Amino acid sequence: MADTTGEAAQILGLDHIQVVAPRSEEAHAKAFYGGVLGLAEIPKPAALVERGGAWYRCGNLQLHLGLEDEFTPQRKGHPAFLVRDLAAMRARLMAAGTPIAEGVQIPGYQRFEARDPSGNRLEFLQRVASSEQISDEGKAIKDRVREVFGRSAEAYVASPTHATGSDLARLLELAAPAATDIALDVSTGGGHTALALAPHVARVVASDLTPRMLAAAHRFLTAHGATNADYVVGDAERLPFLDERFSLVTVRIAPHHYADVRAAVREMARVLAPAGRLIVIDNIAPESPALDGYVNEWDKRRDPSHVREYTVSEWREFLAAANLHVTDLEIVRKPIDFVSWVERTQMPAAERASLEADILAAPPTARAYFEVTERNGRLVSWSVECLIARAVK
Repeated sequence: MADTTGEAAQILGLDHIQVVAPRSEEAHAKAFYGGVLGLAEIPKPAALVERGGAWYRCGNLQLHLGLEDEFTPQRKGHPAFLVRDLAAMRARLMAAGTPIAEGVQIPGYQRFEARDPSGNRLEFLQRVASSEQISDEGKAIKDRVREVFGRSAEAYVASPTHATGSDLARLLELAAPAATDIALDVSTGGGHTALALAPHVARVVASDLTPRMLAAAHRFLTAHGATNADYVVGDAERLPFLDERFSLVTVRIAPHHYADVRAAVREMARVLAPAGRLIVIDNIAPESPALDGYVNEWDKRRDPSHVREYTVSEWREFLAAANLHVTDLEIVRKPIDFVSWVERTQMPAAERASLEADILAAPPTARAYFEVTERNGRLVSWSVECLIARAVK
C-alpha cells in the first residue's frame, strides 16, 4: 500500500457510474433510465456521441449508459439509488413491469432490489431513523411484535375477526375511498383492510413492521386479484414516506401493539395530505381503572406483544395532539371466541388454562361488563369495546 502520509488525498470522490446494455436494446434502456426512473438526460461530448447510449444527471453524480455488442448483465455489482420516497419508486417500477426483490434490511435504510430491462441489478434505498434511536424498551416491544406475528402470519390472514366484521364495512363508509385516492394501510397485518380499499382507490400501500406478515398479506391480496397494491416494510412510529404523501390513511386493530402510540399517530398525520382522512379502529379499555386493568392484563397474558389498549379520552388526546380534527367517533362491541383467540397466538396449553380460569373467576362487575360467557364450566367467549374514529387534517 502506498504511503500517503503528509500528502493531500488524491481521490476526491466519484464523478459518475456506468451501466451497460446490449446495443440492440438501446431504446429500451433509454426508456427505462430516462422514463421509468425519471433521470434527466444531459448532452454527451461530441466526440462520444457516435458510440450511442446516453448520459444522465443522477443527484450530484452522472449515470452513463453504455452499449456493448457482447453483453453480460451485472448480477452482483450494481448502482444503488438513494430516493426520497421508496414507495413511490416501487410503484413506478411495478407499473412498468420491472421485477422487484426484497433485500436484507440494514440499519438506517429501507431498500429493495430490481432489474433493468437488460437484467442488470439495481438497488433503491431511502433513509429512515436508525434503530439506535429507539429505546431499549421500544426495541424489545418491536422484537416481540415481529416474533408473534411472524409465526402467526397465516393465522391472522385466515382470522374471521380480521377478515370480516361490521367494523371493516364501517371503515369503508367513513373512509369514502375515491378513485383518485392514494391510500396507506398502516400495520396491515393480513392485508384485509388494504384488500377492501384496493377496488376503490388509485393505489394502496400496505405497510407492516413484520416482513413475514407483509409477505402473507402480499400473497392474500394477489390471490384475490389486487393489482394496485404496493408492499412496504415500515415501523408505524417512523413511517418511511414523505410528508403529505397520502389522501387516505387507515389503521385497524393494531395500535395496542405500538411502543409509542403518540409517535405513530403523529407519523400518520405527517404523511396525510391536507384535508386527508385518517380512519382508526382499535380495541379500547374502559375509563374505569379496575376494568382497564382486567382487559389489558388478559390481552398481555395471551399476547406478549400487546402494549396497551387505550381509553376513548386517551385517543381523543392522541388525535388532537397531532392536529387532527375528529369528525366521527363510535364505540362498538366485538365478541371474542376464546378458543380461536388463544390459538391464533399459539398460546401454550398451561398458560391458556390459567388465563381461562382467571377470566371465569373475575368479579361479577367485570364479567358483566366484558360479557363473559361460559358453558359447562368452560369459557366460551367474552367481548371488548372497539373504537372507530375518523379524523381529518
